[in-house]
Amino acid sequence: MTVIRKRPEVSTEDFRRFMEDEYGPTYVALPQVREYVQYYLSDSGGDGAEDPIDAIVRISFDSEATMREALATDAYRKAHELRKAWMRDTSVGIHSAVLERRVQMV
Repeated sequence: MTVIRKRPEVSTEDFRRFMEDEYGPTYVALPQVREYVQYYLSDSGGDGAEDPIDAIVRISFDSEATMREALATDAYRKAHELRKAWMRDTSVGIHSAVLERRVQMV
């Protein structure tokens, strides 16, 4: 899962268009990707201490090995380069994490 904050100068509309038309398709084209989902957020409870989160992306692989294989491809490097113009370039802008455990309560 990846939490994403867009660059401040990029409009929400342009950011979402980029995500759907350019960024997402580069991941979808990777044969190792089992599922790719984009979630767009609006910050309804922010206290202003942090910039709002603009999107969360969930990418699923069959295994950690296939994830690492995907991250070593030219297509992944292309996606990484594409995001530089649209997403903040620090951990505040994009933060990826590997899901260790899922607990579904309902």
